[in-house]
Amino acid sequence: MKRPSPLALLLLAAIAVAVVVLAYGYWFGRTHGSLYVAANDVSDRQHIRSAIPIEMTLRDESGRELARVAGKPPDGTIFIVEPSEYACHGVETQALFSSAAQEEWQRCFAKQSRWVATWAPHVRSADVRWDRCSVPRMPIELRTSSDDWWLWWVPLRHIGGKPYTFFSITIELDRSRCQEKG
Repeated sequence: MKRPSPLALLLLAAIAVAVVVLAYGYWFGRTHGSLYVAANDVSDRQHIRSAIPIEMTLRDESGRELARVAGKPPDGTIFIVEPSEYACHGVETQALFSSAAQEEWQRCFAKQSRWVATWAPHVRSADVRWDRCSVPRMPIELRTSSDDWWLWWVPLRHIGGKPYTFFSITIELDRSRCQEKG
């Protein structure tokens, strides 16, 4: 029996490495996620603005609580606050000023991203508390993006990076449709 040429072995090894790398990228993208939440005040359609401060309890189809998020001035971002072991915003705000905080944020985000991927696909509604407004079980449209998981390994900083599944929620609030809180 004829032995494979070194070139054929090299080609097979390159194909095997490519398959393993792509399989790892696919797995990583499916098991790690990032959540983006935006809330807009559309009470005046001519002057749409951010609806911050805000608190939301994200729920699945059966009404079970999945997570709590909140947005507070001055930065206006909405971030995870509960469960607290996945709340990274506090350390994230310090990451610019301290290498220790930057390392802690990276550890927290790694843990948070694995957790987000387990529940975010199931979000269907939110209990919203905004100013003096309360909207229970507001339907949520979740957008998911993971189309380019296979590009993650390209060794260019502006293209590469590990592949995350991105979950995005944008809600619109109109004061005329709110229940006033006491």
